[in-house]
Amino acid sequence: MKLTSVLFAALTLGSTVFAGKFSPVADEFKHNDELKVECAQLGEQGGELSNPDGSLRWISPTCVETHKPLALYYGRDGPIQCSVKAEDTFHETMLRAITFDHALRCRVARNKLKFTQYMELSVRVEGVRVRGGKTAMRRIAGNFNAVFHGLQGNLVSGSIYPVMDQPLPETVSGVTTMQFNQKWYEGTGLSVLMANKRHEEEFVIEPV
Repeated sequence: MKLTSVLFAALTLGSTVFAGKFSPVADEFKHNDELKVECAQLGEQGGELSNPDGSLRWISPTCVETHKPLALYYGRDGPIQCSVKAEDTFHETMLRAITFDHALRCRVARNKLKFTQYMELSVRVEGVRVRGGKTAMRRIAGNFNAVFHGLQGNLVSGSIYPVMDQPLPETVSGVTTMQFNQKWYEGTGLSVLMANKRHEEEFVIEPV
């Protein structure tokens, strides 16, 4: 009877370990999961605005294309387009960042924990002179590179910065178009692209 109980316990423990090893973890990002981008709102004098409780007022642009907040996609390389209307609060904040030469304080979630952990980014917004303009008026240079590193479904580091040698077309009909060119790496180095790692993992045979 004791031997039967010991064997049953061992089998139960083995099944639990096996399931834990190969089951997806709920708080880890998976390929193509959305990572919302938020930035601290700037006031009329260029300072960061706060809520009544003292926390920063985080805002995200509503993209015309999706009618959703701006988001990156975990592990997915390639461009993301987000067009923002002139009346959008985020558009106003970007213009103030240019006027006061103030980099935006932005953040992206590191994982999907219930109590979200964030990674903060300093994002510089550059302006280019309006074509044919006689004044120093500038518009938003909407072309950005977004380079990020993930490890086992968690965001570990990243950067978003403007590409000034290839600015996007001027604002049309009150809408500014931004493009974020994503590149994702596995780990903290620059040698393993997530795109290549996923391609290799498709051919890994796991026990059943």
